[in-house]
Amino acid sequence: MSCPAKASSCAPVTLSRGPVARVDHCPQCNVISIHLGATSIRLEPAAYEALWGTLSHALRVLRGLTEAPEAAPTMWTSSGGSA
Repeated sequence: MSCPAKASSCAPVTLSRGPVARVDHCPQCNVISIHLGATSIRLEPAAYEALWGTLSHALRVLRGLTEAPEAAPTMWTSSGGSA
């Protein structure tokens, strides 16, 4: 997941910014970076989408709009499958 170009030539684009987080995309690396305060997480787009789905589902459960899953969640792997 490293940038094929030199790190200094990366030009991340901010996709979204809020009170607690910022989301950037580097077109050269095709990596999504989530910045939460002093913590940054770099994810491949598929992993970012999987995280988004998990967080969205958790929010729906918290609001009582859906039920929590019965089974333990599966883990995403870089090959796109479950762990």
